[in-house]
Amino acid sequence: MVSGKLSLLPLTMLVTGNMMGAGIFLLPSSLASYGSITLLGWIVTVIGSVMLSLVFVRLGADCKPGSGLYAFTRAGLGRYVGSQVVYGYWVAIWIGNIAVALSGVGYLSYFFPVLTDQWMASLAAISVVWGLSLLNMTDIRIIGQFQVVTASCMLVPVLLVSFLGWSLFDLENITQSFNVTDQPNRQVLSESVTLTLWSFIGLESACNLSSHAKNPRRDVPFATLLGTLLAALFYILSTTAMMGIVPNEVLQSSAAPFSVTARYLLGDWAGEMVSAMAVIACFGSLNGWILMHSQVARAASADGLLPQRFGILNRYGSPWQGLLITAILMSALVLLTVEPTVQKHFEFIVLIAVYIMLLAYLCACLSCFQIQRRKSQGISPTWLVIILLSACYCLLGINGAGYSVLFYGTALIILGGAVYWFQHRGNKKPDPLEDPAHGYYK
Repeated sequence: MVSGKLSLLPLTMLVTGNMMGAGIFLLPSSLASYGSITLLGWIVTVIGSVMLSLVFVRLGADCKPGSGLYAFTRAGLGRYVGSQVVYGYWVAIWIGNIAVALSGVGYLSYFFPVLTDQWMASLAAISVVWGLSLLNMTDIRIIGQFQVVTASCMLVPVLLVSFLGWSLFDLENITQSFNVTDQPNRQVLSESVTLTLWSFIGLESACNLSSHAKNPRRDVPFATLLGTLLAALFYILSTTAMMGIVPNEVLQSSAAPFSVTARYLLGDWAGEMVSAMAVIACFGSLNGWILMHSQVARAASADGLLPQRFGILNRYGSPWQGLLITAILMSALVLLTVEPTVQKHFEFIVLIAVYIMLLAYLCACLSCFQIQRRKSQGISPTWLVIILLSACYCLLGINGAGYSVLFYGTALIILGGAVYWFQHRGNKKPDPLEDPAHGYYK
């Protein structure tokens, strides 16, 4: 059986859902601990993310259909850099997925208090991981339909806060808590850019799934740009409204900021509804990211960077063995991180994932520059500016990651280099990119 193809709407919902599913519900409390200065961080992140989405659209136009982040970086920077990107990207996705799973279970504990127990929460998160991994072994059209439903559920509470929230908006809540830390504004802004980027991880989702698109030449660029802009609009509207409604000290201590805001607006019933929507949104985002890491591993397997088992397909065209292996890895890491301070583990995991993603995005920018430069007409001034802005944005985010995150993230990258050497030792075959006709170019 041949799996179906995704149209523009499911692709756009995948992009928006992957970005907004968890970040939009969890970050406001973390950002409140810095103050309303983080609204400026959102603006910087939106501009940088739009620039990055344009870079991926350009790479998708220059490379062969069906290419993803690994193929994009290899096309411009060679096999070794591409291998490090795919290792880091794959690891960052499934580590970040653990945070998303735990977040969804955290919102679910509103209805089932037994899930406040760390072991019960961990077992529930593992159950969700395995359930969605099994879903991803079916026809991709079912996954696309599931994503449309979950993304729609996600938009309901976001729209509620984004538009109804202005009726109780109090500007003093923002002006009186501009910077609630003891750090300089510049440092706080840099750190907030790194945190807010977590909410835009996934803007490349449509590019990674271009081989599954009905019309990749048209749908992938539109889905990338529309998904990014849609997420950006709701991020800024909802976060600004939230900070204007809920006092900063209340927002900081809330584990469910959207639910708290809904209670301020409409009462307890609205808080319960938003909690239910948040659970669906988190699990929908996790579903999309499980699809992402399976496709990334499949592409890496096809190029000899991961074991061949990651590329074995079932009758639906799904890399089922790769999904099983990654589900086992995620389950093991969930159990290894069972501690009373789950929130600290969540934030630390998120920052490591963002740091590795930023390195991958930076490599994509450099690759785009190289590909454009090799063209007979050279790189145009417009694309040069877009690539430079995107690269500077990545460097700004890396700067705000913190030393401990830099250490652990870099250690994972070095480990990827060791794995590459082990798998390719003694291999003297030339890189196909030395002959662009056999590489990833169109």
